[in-house]
Amino acid sequence: MRNQNGREKNKRSALKTTVQVFAVGAMLIAANASNAQLCPKNIATTTTYFVPHIKDYCSSPTPCAAFKKEVRLQGSGTLSGGRILTYTGKIVKMDNCDTAIGASGKCLIPFISVAADPRHHSMGDIIQMPSLKGKIITLPNGKTMIHPGYLIVHDTGGAIKGANRFDIFTGGFDMNNDHNAFGTLGKPETQMVDKTDCASRKQFTVIRRSAPNYENALVAIEDSVSESIEEKKVMYASVMESAPARAGIQ
Repeated sequence: MRNQNGREKNKRSALKTTVQVFAVGAMLIAANASNAQLCPKNIATTTTYFVPHIKDYCSSPTPCAAFKKEVRLQGSGTLSGGRILTYTGKIVKMDNCDTAIGASGKCLIPFISVAADPRHHSMGDIIQMPSLKGKIITLPNGKTMIHPGYLIVHDTGGAIKGANRFDIFTGGFDMNNDHNAFGTLGKPETQMVDKTDCASRKQFTVIRRSAPNYENALVAIEDSVSESIEEKKVMYASVMESAPARAGIQ
C-alpha cells in the first residue's frame, strides 16, 4: 500500500510539474508574441494618424456618426469656424492652430510631430531618422517641405507603447491619401504607416533636451518648416518653444 501511495504521489507531482512547465511556456509564448509586435530597438515601429474634417464625413455642420467614429480613432477632428472636436466630445477653439493640439499643448506639425510612449520619452524629445533627411514632402496646404530628418514628440496615444513605438502626425492626410508621403501610396523610402515594416530606413536615435546637438536639431526643424510655410510661423512656434533656453528649462 505504501509503495502504491508513493507511486500515486509521484504521478501527482509529475503532473503538477508538467502543468507548471506548460503554464510558464504559455507565458513565454505570450511575452514573445507581445515583443514581436515591435521592431528591433534601434528601428522605429511606426504608424500614422491625421485630423479628419467634418465636411468629408457629414452632410451638415453637425457631427455625424461617421465623423465621431473617426475622431475617436484619430483623437480629434476639425469643425467649421476654427474648432476641434476631441475624442472626449469636447469642442476646443484652435485660435492660430489649424491642425490639432497634442498632449504637449502645442500645435501639431504635419510630418514632424509624433506621439510616443511617455514612459520612455518626454515632450520635446527629438527623434532623428536620417533616411528622411532631404525627402520632398507635400504638405496638406499644397506646399512642399524638405524634411530635416528629425521628428519631435508632441503627443501621446493609448496604443503607443514601447521605446521605439511612434505614431506620426500627417495633418489632414489620411493613410490612403495620394499626397501622403508616409501613407500607403507614398514612395517605399518614406512609407511609415505599417508597424510591421521594420526596414533599416527606420533606424533612429533619440536626442534629449540635455544633448549638445538638441538646439541644432530644433533649428533644422524650424528652418524646414518656416521656409515652406512662411504664413504659419505662429503655428510652428511650438518647435522653438521646446528649446531649453527659450522655454526656461535648464
